[in-house]
Amino acid sequence: MRILLILNSPHWSGASHYCTLLGRQLLRQGHDVLLLTQPGKALDKARRFGIPYDDTIRLNHRNPGLYVHAMKRMKTIFRRFRPDIISAHINEGAWMAGLMARWFAPQAAVVRARTDIDPPKSHFINRYVHRAWTDHLLVSSLSHKRLCQNLLDFPAEAIDVVYGPVDTDEFRPGADPARTFRREAGVGIESGARVGAGTGNKTGAGADDRTVLIGMVARFDPVKGHEYALEAFSLLDRRLPVRMALLGYENERTFAWIRQTADRFGVSDRIAIFGYRDDLPAVLDAIDLGLIASIGSEANCRIALECLATGKPIVATSVGVIPEVVQDGEEGFIVPPRDPVAMGRALTRLIQDPGLRLRLGRQGRVKTTTHFTLDVFGRQVERVYQRALQRKKGTPGP
Repeated sequence: MRILLILNSPHWSGASHYCTLLGRQLLRQGHDVLLLTQPGKALDKARRFGIPYDDTIRLNHRNPGLYVHAMKRMKTIFRRFRPDIISAHINEGAWMAGLMARWFAPQAAVVRARTDIDPPKSHFINRYVHRAWTDHLLVSSLSHKRLCQNLLDFPAEAIDVVYGPVDTDEFRPGADPARTFRREAGVGIESGARVGAGTGNKTGAGADDRTVLIGMVARFDPVKGHEYALEAFSLLDRRLPVRMALLGYENERTFAWIRQTADRFGVSDRIAIFGYRDDLPAVLDAIDLGLIASIGSEANCRIALECLATGKPIVATSVGVIPEVVQDGEEGFIVPPRDPVAMGRALTRLIQDPGLRLRLGRQGRVKTTTHFTLDVFGRQVERVYQRALQRKKGTPGP
């Protein structure tokens, strides 16, 4: 198939991750792929993946002249590339792609990918755009499928769920046999020593494998629930050998805010704070369990799958797609959002029972290598595209 992906955003997000991994995998499966995007982090990733791209179209603006330019460029690209599938992954690109496809690529099936957490707007114009200019919807959760059915009145048979994937070759047990991140996080460091934000302090004794290291990877943003994680951590029995590493980048909340909140809960001596890391597979291999305290978001929840693929159980809140990809008591524990008491109890169970951590971690690895690999992801989307083409042509789907 000839597949045109549209990701007109300079930012890195769940939709960007989903789209760029999809483009790379479709190329690997022998399809012709062209990505329409613009300069930014998503384009940088696409270049590293070797995805052919065009970065001349701008849609994230309110400039009528740029919209006219974008429509002219789409007309040219559609006629030259002659796509079988046109799939927009960001709202700003969806309506124009659907409209232009009707005129200049009538043979193509327009598949709108909705992999964000925000529900679709239910006003008349949005319902019309989806029904008139969109042939099929590809969504990343069952909950979003229900929203599209209810708010857009979109037919269920034209909506398919394909969960985001994880690279199980990159994220795997044994990614860093030395588990060097444990020392960076202060495991084995003498009592009273503190590891600051991104200090990489490696002083002190060697890593103490009796200490349970909790890892929380999330941007520093209110929706990620860091205060609930720190409060839950403060409720743990202080006699338990446990530390927590928080990794993220500043986004509405700062490193200083994290430290102040840790001070307020009296846990500053047992946490380590880090910024962005490009060695996340090694980091996850070094922790003993993952923590997700989000109060919203999590349309794809990459970190949940990355922890499971690395063989680490998780404690996670029941938001977004998490309850659909993590089964409570099988790969970890699901707790209500904004409930530090329940979170603390779940953490305690895993901290106190190494055998339970091992069993749930192994089950998480099996689950990801069975259901969430890049190959499974690519084949599922491939079937969705084939079904969309068959529906467009009026022939029965598989």
